[in-house]
Amino acid sequence: MNKIVTTSYIILGSVLLLSSCAQEEAPIVRTDGNDRRIIFHTSLPEVTTKATEITKDLPHFFMSAIDETDDKLTEYIDSVRVEKAAGALNTVSDECIWPEPGKESDLLHFFAYYPELNDSAFLVNATSVVDNNKTVNYGINKFQVAKDIADQVDFVTAYANGSMADNLFSGINLNFRHQLSRIEVKAKGAHKSCDIEIAGVSIANAPMQGNFEFQKSDVDGTWTDLEKGKAEYIFREGDAIVTVGANEVSILGSKMDSDNENYALLIPTICPAWDYTNDASNNGKGMYLNVLLRIVDKTPTTGNGKVQYPYFDNSQGLNAMNIERVYMAINKTNGTVSKRVYKNGNSYCSDKELKQPYTLASGEEIREFGWAALPISADWQPGHSYCYTLDYTSGVGVHGPDVTGNVSPKAGDPIISDMVGVSVNVYGWQGLNNTTTSVIGVPGS
Repeated sequence: MNKIVTTSYIILGSVLLLSSCAQEEAPIVRTDGNDRRIIFHTSLPEVTTKATEITKDLPHFFMSAIDETDDKLTEYIDSVRVEKAAGALNTVSDECIWPEPGKESDLLHFFAYYPELNDSAFLVNATSVVDNNKTVNYGINKFQVAKDIADQVDFVTAYANGSMADNLFSGINLNFRHQLSRIEVKAKGAHKSCDIEIAGVSIANAPMQGNFEFQKSDVDGTWTDLEKGKAEYIFREGDAIVTVGANEVSILGSKMDSDNENYALLIPTICPAWDYTNDASNNGKGMYLNVLLRIVDKTPTTGNGKVQYPYFDNSQGLNAMNIERVYMAINKTNGTVSKRVYKNGNSYCSDKELKQPYTLASGEEIREFGWAALPISADWQPGHSYCYTLDYTSGVGVHGPDVTGNVSPKAGDPIISDMVGVSVNVYGWQGLNNTTTSVIGVPGS
């Protein structure tokens, strides 16, 4: 008998991220026509970053520029860090100046970005000259987002053009745009016979690296050559284990962000869901959520606190050792993580190398958690926020494609039967208002 997973995509009204919500700057009044430093006015999206807060002001940004009259179209300004003085409304830099006298009409193309690039990424000047026709393209190759969701930082860019003749006194307006998608994951729904505790989330086959071409005529840049990977947040010291209940709650950790708005920042993409019925090993690299959880039977006659998942033995034909487990020392009083630990025979260690034995303190206990997969598809656009809400009222999902072999449980098998609802709220600039629903068959047990 097939069980059903219902996935609802709910696209809500827009939340304006730019323009009216951006910080407006009063223009500098320049009286010295001999000062050739370029004036930059920056405006920013309303939404903040996580690891680096950009709520009202950019502390600095990086600037490159190309002079269109240059025969070779080389960088006129080459990745200069532009600092903004505390409290300043505008930015000037001694390293960003207009071309020398006689070139007042030279058109400069400005490309700005924040934050600083990681070690793998590098700037690419892809401009070209063919039969005296010049094409200005500028980009960043091998841009990566951090694998640990807590370490991910927003990526904003701006493009503008201007000349000294037109912009010496007025300056250049840099309207920064989000170039990543923001992903939230929440859970709700008290299961009728089980308590469900959650200790982490991964987003499998999400785009983790790509080549970015700066925006020019369009407001957004272009992503190409995406490489998939896994973004993950496993609860750590001080995070409170989430017991799923009637109210929605974030399951991306409890202390990643001061306002508790926890989210991943990932490269925009269109990606199908993992087809677990026809492609259990996921050779097609479909996307899915993997939720780290623990299921405790709460029925008084049969369960009475017995852990049902991850499986505790090989009863009922299930290969308990086929399940990847994560162990945590938990404070029994407040349910917070004291330490992630690693099993070493009949004891535990605080390091993967199993060299540092871990001794439980008074009031602590070890809990085991296992992964439960939920296939999701993605149509992520830059600057949009996607909130996935998982409804665990009747089920928890299926075994992921990392479960191999022909002994049950196999990839795609349900962990417990019945359905799991996944709703997706999408917030963006474009004022979309639409609802679509798709139904996915889950193989019965």
